[in-house]
Amino acid sequence: MEKNNKIKDINEYKKRKKNKHKIIRAKKIKKMIFILSLSVGVFMTLIINICGYSVIGELKYSIGNLKKELRKEEIRLEEAKANADTKTSIQEIEKRAREELNMDYPTKNQIRYIQIK
Repeated sequence: MEKNNKIKDINEYKKRKKNKHKIIRAKKIKKMIFILSLSVGVFMTLIINICGYSVIGELKYSIGNLKKELRKEEIRLEEAKANADTKTSIQEIEKRAREELNMDYPTKNQIRYIQIK
């Protein structure tokens, strides 16, 4: 009987030790999985942030180029307006007024003089 008890005790001890090792191994695996998933999460967050900043940088660069182009076009427009203003001479204005607007100098009978007291 005592032998059976010793064998039972030894078997129980072995089972407990085996279970203890399984529990410890399971805890280590869970800990490793947790650390790995946390690392992957942090890495993915960093990658997403870097990609976002990259896109923002490209957009800012494009905006800068578009602003430069807009300024060049504004300068060209101002130059074109200035050229148009300088090209319009008195003779051209007079010719346009006569031809398009049917305007002419007044005749002597159309002029009225006003005397002020």
